[in-house]
Amino acid sequence: MIMKNVGLFVRDLEGARKFFEDYFGMVIHAVWNEEEKGYYSYIMKFNDDPTVARIEIMTKPEIVDLPKNCNRTGWAHICIKVDSREQFEEINRKCHEAGYEILYEPATVGGKEMRAIMLEDNVIEVLY
Repeated sequence: MIMKNVGLFVRDLEGARKFFEDYFGMVIHAVWNEEEKGYYSYIMKFNDDPTVARIEIMTKPEIVDLPKNCNRTGWAHICIKVDSREQFEEINRKCHEAGYEILYEPATVGGKEMRAIMLEDNVIEVLY
């Protein structure tokens, strides 16, 4: 078995799409829209490897956007492993410059550094 994708509801679908494109080089794999319901979705992928999980970013009018506390039940984060320390540092620099909140900086896990970027109060870990 493999993880096929994870889904993330967002307020700003185009902003989230641009975030994953600009910072992680992801591209749109598929679009799923139900215009009559106001549901819009992009399934984003890193590459053409079918064993690599994808991220589905979604929005619809009735989503409720409440403040999220990191110390709660439910999914805590997604983690993206990058290919090199240079790529890791470049993502970190660009996120700082863009004003994204960075959590636990730096953190070390198994000898590798990790950062966590907040996107609409959702934690996205970056590991190299």
